[in-house]
Amino acid sequence: YIVAPSGSCVAMVRHHYSPFFDDNNARAATVRERTMELSEFLVNVLNVTSLAGQFAHKVGIHQSCHGLRELRLAPSSETRTAHPDLLKSVLATLDGISFSTLQRPDECCGFGGTFAVAEEAVSCMMGEDRIQDHLQAGTDVLTAGDMSCLMHLDGLIRRQKKPIRVMHIAEILAEASQSESV
Repeated sequence: YIVAPSGSCVAMVRHHYSPFFDDNNARAATVRERTMELSEFLVNVLNVTSLAGQFAHKVGIHQSCHGLRELRLAPSSETRTAHPDLLKSVLATLDGISFSTLQRPDECCGFGGTFAVAEEAVSCMMGEDRIQDHLQAGTDVLTAGDMSCLMHLDGLIRRQKKPIRVMHIAEILAEASQSESV
């Protein structure tokens, strides 16, 4: 397996690399099939149902657009179909964790790669809107399965000195596992 800390990278490999390879290229097909986002790998391949560790924080989950709309890692409001929230199911196994309830749980953060450069003001306003939703929900730690979203939101949070810590799901799992060994 190829496990990536970014839903957008996994979506690119799975859904947008085909034009670069011959349809009969078995190696390319294998790479597409075996490339997975971290929470997807933990739940769907390793069948993780519980993890040892403690993370006594109120966590707000940012669902990245690629994770929702291309990988179906959680339910999205526009499809109204039942998809398990893989990231939350992994984190929910940690002792002491609680989750923020957002008003708009699947809204875009505004990063979108080149969009953030071409439409900087709009991108920042979208990110600030995401952060405000987390603030009103009482989020202590904002997490996601996509580093690009987290870097964008973290930059806005730091510049505005907002009281939210930003961590990738892998960082939360690493910190929680260290609490077990202490």
